[in-house]
Amino acid sequence: MSRLHKISIIVFCLGVLLCGIGSGLIFTELDGLVYGGKHILGEPDMRTDEIDVEFEPEEDRLNIFGVIGSYNRRSTRIVVDSSVPRNTARFSVTYNAKRVEPFAQWEEEEGRIDFGWYWKDSGDDMEMMMEAKNVILSNLKEGRLVSCEAIEVEEVTVLVNPSNEKDVRIMY
Repeated sequence: MSRLHKISIIVFCLGVLLCGIGSGLIFTELDGLVYGGKHILGEPDMRTDEIDVEFEPEEDRLNIFGVIGSYNRRSTRIVVDSSVPRNTARFSVTYNAKRVEPFAQWEEEEGRIDFGWYWKDSGDDMEMMMEAKNVILSNLKEGRLVSCEAIEVEEVTVLVNPSNEKDVRIMY
């Protein structure tokens, strides 16, 4: 074996040894981290509004609520309420008014109600990203991992008249 081969093998072994030591140090550091909870970015302006949508139930079609967006969809539910007029769906939406504007409309051709929200041009996405960076780094210095979240829609409840209970279901 030539001298160059011996040097190459020694350099390779030292590289593997240093990688192993570095990996061990990283895992030791990560093992000491704890979950620090959720941090809400920005100053949300939470509101709860109701949107009424009249619809026409048909025998051969089912009214479908198209729920769009990035919030926890499991928080969407249908509630039967006798105070809601017949053939009307009342959306009770809890949302961040600084970021979104909810809407609901009857799509007659498709026999469904579409629900979603329009994004507002808040212009502060870079500010929120920098806030998230600062929160994450300051918590890492203290040995915590946090999750950062910008709230858009928190909860959606669909209220319907008891006579329309079977006409309605939620589709994602």
